[in-house]
Amino acid sequence: MIQGIVEFIQEYKYIVIPFLVWFGIQLFKVIYDLVTTKKFNFKRILQAGGMPSSHSAVVIALTTMIGKDVGIQSPLFGVSVIFSFVVMYDAAGIR
Repeated sequence: MIQGIVEFIQEYKYIVIPFLVWFGIQLFKVIYDLVTTKKFNFKRILQAGGMPSSHSAVVIALTTMIGKDVGIQSPLFGVSVIFSFVVMYDAAGIR
């Protein structure tokens, strides 16, 4: 059972890991809202916006994985870095 889960994560890591990062950031936002407002807002887990940026976290997770797997000299890593910068710039307030 556990071996099957590990194999699934290894085979689909470019989907599973960013999704887990996104979920972790969104869960953090729910917990943070609960602590600061003393109200449980489950809608927060599906809402966009706010810091930390789940969009930025996902692209940084992907960029890190690509750099680790194919090297930082690869064109794919370069494209991923530029994509990450665009997403983070947007998340920082251009919207």
